[in-house]
Amino acid sequence: MMGSITGKHGSRLLLAVLLGSLLTSCSFKTVYNRLDMLIPEYVEGLVTIDDALENNLQQRSTALLEWHRQTQLVRYADWLRAFQGEVGKLTVDSARHYAVEAEDFWEAMSARIDHEMAELLPLLDTGQQNELFASITEKNEDFADEYIEIDDDERRTNYYERTRDTYENWIGDLTAAQEQAIRQSTDRLQDGARLRLDRREEWQAGIQAILAGGEGRQVKSQLLHDYLQNFEFSRAQSLDSKIEANKEIITGLTVTISDSMNEDQAGHFVDKTNDYIRMFTELSENR
Repeated sequence: MMGSITGKHGSRLLLAVLLGSLLTSCSFKTVYNRLDMLIPEYVEGLVTIDDALENNLQQRSTALLEWHRQTQLVRYADWLRAFQGEVGKLTVDSARHYAVEAEDFWEAMSARIDHEMAELLPLLDTGQQNELFASITEKNEDFADEYIEIDDDERRTNYYERTRDTYENWIGDLTAAQEQAIRQSTDRLQDGARLRLDRREEWQAGIQAILAGGEGRQVKSQLLHDYLQNFEFSRAQSLDSKIEANKEIITGLTVTISDSMNEDQAGHFVDKTNDYIRMFTELSENR
């Protein structure tokens, strides 16, 4: 359920919970245990890499996954266990608290990924850089097609359907009143897609400028570290205001849904969270 609070309409979505919304219990563990292979495969879909860079990427992916397994998964399990205890008594203040904690999880992961990027990107030659940024530009165009080049009715429908599906995933079949509450809340969400695309393009331009400079690899790595670390703090006030407004809307909606859960929905939520608590615990122990 907190996936709705920390998703596209609010702050960042907790990585593991996002995956959990999309995957069955079995496939979640399978995918997670293959991330050290899937990450390099994803990168190779963006840019052609040679054997040396592939080995470097493989080693860093393995280290990233091991860090996440050893330090983050137990935090996710503890977070879900505590949130599970809020069934039927969630308040706006406690929902905000859990959203902030979920944001902390994302920031920890984001900082680690930024570190790896800052080390790897200066290893790309000019041709590889051009290929990478062409791939990123294409993804930005896809983002524009999906989130910007649509009319208001389609946008509101998308907000509603994604939010409804998230709640339904966590508590089971929704009542008519709950669906109506979701509709009313998502109709109030502020669209920030254009501003988010601006941020994506700003991020890309900043990295390109650093890589195009005449400094050596180590200097470029440090410049990238500094740039990526400070990038989030440079977010425009106009985007921040939309994010905060949307977080409040979804936080209030989550409390409404929590208060209105029937016995079957509460049981579904407990079973669902227990599944993920177990999975996170087993994965953290390499089981």
